[in-house]
Amino acid sequence: MEGYKRIFFIGLIVIALGVIFSTTLSDKLGSLGIVFIAIGGLLFIASMSRRKKEEGEPQKRRRK
Repeated sequence: MEGYKRIFFIGLIVIALGVIFSTTLSDKLGSLGIVFIAIGGLLFIASMSRRKKEEGEPQKRRRK
């Protein structure tokens, strides 16, 4: 599996765990769920950035 896909799926799993912790286990692990959602979001953003780098999209032109 490609690197960015692995990070993407791990991010989705972490977000799902965060939602579970913040809803069903809110009395014990509510704040931990919010942290998991944030970390999953960062992993999601990192995977999109890595995909852009791996696919080699053309860079924007610089103004002179």
